[in-house]
Amino acid sequence: MSNSENQASRTALRARNHRVRSTNRPDFRQLETFLKVSETRSFAEAARQLGVSQPAVSQTIARLEELYGGDLFERRRGTPVALTPIGRAVLPTVKLLLFTVDRQISRALATAQSMTGSLTIGFYPGLTSSPLSAGIVEFHQSCPGVQLRFVEAAPGELHRQLNERILDITFTALLPELTGGAVVKERLWEEPLVVGIRDDHPLAANENLRWADLSSLPILLRAHQGDLSAYRAVTSRAGDQALECELHDVSRSALIEMVRLGLGAAITLASATVPRDGIAFRPIVDENAAVGIDAVWPKDDRNPLRHRLLACVRKHASAAQPSVSKASRD
Repeated sequence: MSNSENQASRTALRARNHRVRSTNRPDFRQLETFLKVSETRSFAEAARQLGVSQPAVSQTIARLEELYGGDLFERRRGTPVALTPIGRAVLPTVKLLLFTVDRQISRALATAQSMTGSLTIGFYPGLTSSPLSAGIVEFHQSCPGVQLRFVEAAPGELHRQLNERILDITFTALLPELTGGAVVKERLWEEPLVVGIRDDHPLAANENLRWADLSSLPILLRAHQGDLSAYRAVTSRAGDQALECELHDVSRSALIEMVRLGLGAAITLASATVPRDGIAFRPIVDENAAVGIDAVWPKDDRNPLRHRLLACVRKHASAAQPSVSKASRD
């Protein structure tokens, strides 16, 4: 029987097999062998580059041709193999599939090494100038392939999103009491409280202020959707000093604008202050005039990116306040 008759017989047999074949699919080893043969146009050279025997390559291609129901290569003695119409139809998809798998493996390895992926970070109240901002800068410079997403919200809302796994980690003050052991909390540093007042107010002439100095001013506080974290923090730290507090469901920038309009004073964390025309920020120097900043994350979380970011923030927190314990956990 001639070569053309043999090929015709094989094609007819595979066509029959194709009609009755099972739902088996080619595996990646078969597709890699097909791609290597198409690139080298030689079974022998493909075998050499793959590190297998030539019969093994021939058998792999034969099984693949059974799955596809026809010849993938034209085989003529003494000439390089060439793709058949079926082989040409299959080749682009095989290339794309193997490229996609290789890329997924590369991305998975990079993620495991904390070099790529995504991280959603919750924070309250600011990223302006603090160990958190310095840690994020260092993390981003060392892992530029990681996509960072930020969520600014009140402490209670951050806690909710953390429990619902919307957030990977939060950095916050004034977090509600944590129960149930579902999260880990670590105290990172103490943040000084400052007061913002109009720069033409008589108190702006002082280099620093005390709680007693603020009793003559309305204290403007944020209370988004009924969150009273800021109110409780201020009143508990002021002790017996009576303060006239006004609660407003506004953004931080709107609150500072209200100060600029002369409607009162605003108490905030030092890291949340942004220079503003017409506003003077003065530190509160009473003993109880600082707020602890905590990192909080799910207890069973094994995200390597989260670990790497937290290590960066810890380093800057330790450099800024070496006396603050890094082992305070609930």
